[in-house]
Amino acid sequence: MKVTRKVQFKTNEICVGDQISVKLHGFGKFTATAQKVTDKGILFLFDEVIARHSMNGSSTNEGGFDGSDMKRWLNEVVLRAFPEKLRNKVTEITLPTYGEIFGHDDFYENFEPDNDEQFEMMKRRGNRVCDFEDDWCWWWLRNATKENVSSAVFAYVNGNGLTNYRAASGSGGVRPEFWLVR
Repeated sequence: MKVTRKVQFKTNEICVGDQISVKLHGFGKFTATAQKVTDKGILFLFDEVIARHSMNGSSTNEGGFDGSDMKRWLNEVVLRAFPEKLRNKVTEITLPTYGEIFGHDDFYENFEPDNDEQFEMMKRRGNRVCDFEDDWCWWWLRNATKENVSSAVFAYVNGNGLTNYRAASGSGGVRPEFWLVR
C-alpha cells in the first residue's frame, strides 16, 4: 500500500519521507526530510539551501571534501547552530554525494567515486531544485572531480536540478545532510 504522510504527530519511528523542522541559530528555520533509515541511524537532507559558502578559499579540490574548508565550516559553524537537544543526536553532518542525488550515470565518471545509491526522492528532478532567499540557486555536492578533469572543482546541482562542476572557490548553496542516532 502506498502511503503519503501529511499529518504532524510525535513519534519515535521515523520513516523515509518524514520531515522534521530544524531551527538553526543564525541561519533560520528549515525542514529536513528523512532519506534513509538504517541500523546506523536516520539520514536527513535539508529541503532547501541553508546558506552560501565556498568549498575552499582557493580554487583547489586537493584533499577532496575531507580536506575542504566546507567540511570544517559544517562541523564548526553549522553543527553548532543546531538546537542542543538535536545536536547531541547528530553523528555526522556533511554534503550529499553525486550518487545520492543523481545515481551513477555517465557524467558521474568525471568525479571521485562514491558507493551511494540515489535517494528515492531525488529521482524526481523537482526535489533537487532549491532556492535561497527567494532566488533559485545551485548547491554543492561532496564529490571532487578526478584529477584528469580538473584539480580545482567539485560537483554541484544547478538551479534546474541538473548536474555540473564548478570552481571550489565559488560561493554556492549549502544543502547539508546529517545522520541522527536512532
